[in-house]
Amino acid sequence: MKERLLVLAKASPIESHKYKYLVCVAGITENGEWRRIFPIPWDTFRGNNDKKFKKKMWIEYELRDNKSPDGRPESRKIKGNTIQPLYEESYNKINKMLKERLTNLEELQNKKRGECSLGVIKPMVEKMVWVDKKEEDCKNNNIQLTLEGLQTIKLEPMDKKFQYVFRCSPSCPKKHKIICEDWELEELYRKLKKNYNDEKIICKNVVDKFMSILDSEYSYFIVGTHNVYNTWLIISVIYPKKKDINLLKTKTIDEYF
Repeated sequence: MKERLLVLAKASPIESHKYKYLVCVAGITENGEWRRIFPIPWDTFRGNNDKKFKKKMWIEYELRDNKSPDGRPESRKIKGNTIQPLYEESYNKINKMLKERLTNLEELQNKKRGECSLGVIKPMVEKMVWVDKKEEDCKNNNIQLTLEGLQTIKLEPMDKKFQYVFRCSPSCPKKHKIICEDWELEELYRKLKKNYNDEKIICKNVVDKFMSILDSEYSYFIVGTHNVYNTWLIISVIYPKKKDINLLKTKTIDEYF
């Protein structure tokens, strides 16, 4: 069974006994359903791989079956070698889709694991902070394997956790402090570590970048539950490019009627 997905989240890689690291991808299907798909090996996003794709793109793939393998209703296993990148969606359409599905953390946290494990919120962010990861969380042998089990690259483990402090709606009664596991954030952190030795400068640059992209009224958090602990995490920050903002502020013909 084939399915099309608008990719809205590429979360940080998780460890796998078989492949060493896998990327969890989530978004909205052509039928308007939230979907989380795996396994997608890290190697998919390297070099000139013709299966490489980005957030805000539509992709097509074949499902192994139409059942959840982990109890979360949106989760599906796919045949990784069937992934086909299609095209990038306009931010106008993405913004409309996300606005129609807006919720808040209180509503999401009140739902059981088998009811819901993905959602979108429009945060009112106060600040972003970071903390050191526990030593045992940073340990790995840094080897990435291909589908055939061959060594391909080494990954540096994250030694920091970045958290947003925010309210999830104007009527939100409390501030939330939640880890952001957006892959873009982790890649930025690793890149900066190659150029700077001062961890305060590195972390400040990450914070400055990921606070600035929330300046727009058209920015969102995609949130999802942790498979083991069932806690809610920010798995993606969705925001428009500068060129998108003018288009977003221009009314379409349909909006005049």
